[in-house]
Amino acid sequence: MFLKSKFILLLATLALFYSCNENEPHNDPYDLLVALPTAPVKVANTSGTWLVYEMHIKVSSLQKVEIFNNNNLQLSYTDFITRDDFHLASIWLQFPPQGWTDDVLAHQFYYKDSTGTAKQHTFNLKLAEQFPDPITIAFPVPEGIWLAEAAASPTSYHTRAIFPYPEPVFDPTQQGYLIGNNPQRYAIDYAKLVDGLPYQNDGSQLEDWYCYNLPILASQGGKVIFTENSIPDNLTPGELDYTINASNITGNVVYIEHDDGSIGTYCHLIPNTILVEVGDLVTTGQELGRLGNSGNSFAPHLHMHLLTNPEGKQILEYVDGLFFESLPYKFAQFIKLGHLPPGYLDQPPLTPFTPTTNQVYTDVLPSESDVIEF
Repeated sequence: MFLKSKFILLLATLALFYSCNENEPHNDPYDLLVALPTAPVKVANTSGTWLVYEMHIKVSSLQKVEIFNNNNLQLSYTDFITRDDFHLASIWLQFPPQGWTDDVLAHQFYYKDSTGTAKQHTFNLKLAEQFPDPITIAFPVPEGIWLAEAAASPTSYHTRAIFPYPEPVFDPTQQGYLIGNNPQRYAIDYAKLVDGLPYQNDGSQLEDWYCYNLPILASQGGKVIFTENSIPDNLTPGELDYTINASNITGNVVYIEHDDGSIGTYCHLIPNTILVEVGDLVTTGQELGRLGNSGNSFAPHLHMHLLTNPEGKQILEYVDGLFFESLPYKFAQFIKLGHLPPGYLDQPPLTPFTPTTNQVYTDVLPSESDVIEF
């Protein structure tokens, strides 16, 4: 009812897929094509350390992919998002403490071709010798106890929230098709908890929510490159007041480009509360605006993620910000107090959260539905 509905709407946009562009594979002997939007990355959260990557697969009918390293099975994956003959696989592999024995991950695809004949195809993915260390950022909300809704994990709805291109794009280098971008693979939806609940009274008013109208803070200094400040809040938690599309989905938003070229993105702010303008230089911890409920938001929260921008793309229009890839990051320190079931906010009336641990974590991300204090 509240935050999880974001994922449902993004999946619905997969219906935008239609015929491929005019580019086609050249001299490819296979009827299954694979492409990756970005290279695999190493991600650490409170659940462990992971190798994370996404595969865009074109084939008539796909059953599963088994992933091997040195003939040792690492994962058998079937949880594809499928539209026509395009399939999306969001891979999270547990990263061995000493790394893998072989520098190649062999992917054995089991599928049927256009005639219904069962086939297999092996795709080898070479591993990097060393993975870049994610950047450290500050928390974008004030100190307190917060639910890290849909934080980075294999099952988070952010992990699979693709924004599809109008047409799949053929990548001649990979000899495969890319079907869209996922700018929010490592996003967190922040909802503040007080006495174990995100709101007082019955939560039916925006002002009932403890996080509503709190300041949004720059998680890293940089240059403001785009803002939107005029999209109304949805006034009733659990409901949308207007149609959601590519012109308003992230609500009022601020994009900040950091010195390393990455871009911090802050979504769903209250209209007319943004305090910065394009071209402004901001510092870490500077107030950017106020936490709201604009755009595709069913209850007050801050959605925040980082983008990678190796090609130096500009954000000239609102929709431009949707077509970047995501970037992992980490926090210097926080305390994990426990976790709530995924989709906790979707099932009112809510049972108050009770802490079950008090563990300090350094240089990692929260996992899906962790409750953290900082």
